[in-house]
Amino acid sequence: MTATMPLKIVRPSRSARRGSGEGRWRLLLAGVVLAILLLWEAAVSWLQLVPAVFLPPPTAVAASFLELIVRPDFWSAFGYSLGNLAIGVVLAVVIGVVVGLAVGWFPVLRFTVAPFLWLLYSTPKVALAPLIILILGLGAASQIALVLLLAVFPIMLNTMEGALTVNRSLVNAGRVFGANGIALGVKVLIPGTLPFSLVGIQRGAALGFTGQVLGEFLGGAGGLGHLLERAAFDFQMDDAIAMVIVMVIIANLTLTVIGLLRKRFAPWHDDRATVKAG
Repeated sequence: MTATMPLKIVRPSRSARRGSGEGRWRLLLAGVVLAILLLWEAAVSWLQLVPAVFLPPPTAVAASFLELIVRPDFWSAFGYSLGNLAIGVVLAVVIGVVVGLAVGWFPVLRFTVAPFLWLLYSTPKVALAPLIILILGLGAASQIALVLLLAVFPIMLNTMEGALTVNRSLVNAGRVFGANGIALGVKVLIPGTLPFSLVGIQRGAALGFTGQVLGEFLGGAGGLGHLLERAAFDFQMDDAIAMVIVMVIIANLTLTVIGLLRKRFAPWHDDRATVKAG
């Protein structure tokens, strides 16, 4: 009589199932984008339903894109825009994280300052752009201020919400082991709010890039927004759409980098549990 061996059921890991699902969604997205490009090309070039002077076909936009990335003035504008964006986002991160931690952690600030922060966050900040340009003048200063204004509130409010969710048992455990004051904030509060802060930074960077382009539109003599404005003014729609594609690429690369940083420095956190301000 032979002994029966128990069957071992091997289930795919959660990460493998998630990776397979994400791969299918990427293929579906690629198919949708390809279908849109084919319909666009057919409507403009083949069927001539839309005048090419108003909406150039994808082939013309691709040719303009390749010409754009080898132009010296493009790289000069690229460096100008990214430099101002980086300064504004760094300032927003410092101010947003510090104020968010303080307001979220201290009840007196939470009940006195937080309502004003939400009020300012709900204010249409684009309407303040002309006032900022009048105060700071044309140039980099007003553009950095617009980046800061649009980027700081998502960072600040997400950090504040993160500070409210820190487990009090971890705080008590830290105090038992002698962590108080700044040490408690560094060892318990900041790690607990880090995933929320990174989500806020991700959102703030995207809004900050919008502020940079807006500043270049309204009162700038350089940058990617100025190139886009000049192309649209000259009715070079293929160049204008190519500039928009460049901006979309920059914004998505920025979001991807910050997303990777979130996975690197807060791998324990589930994105679905993150409270997003706004």
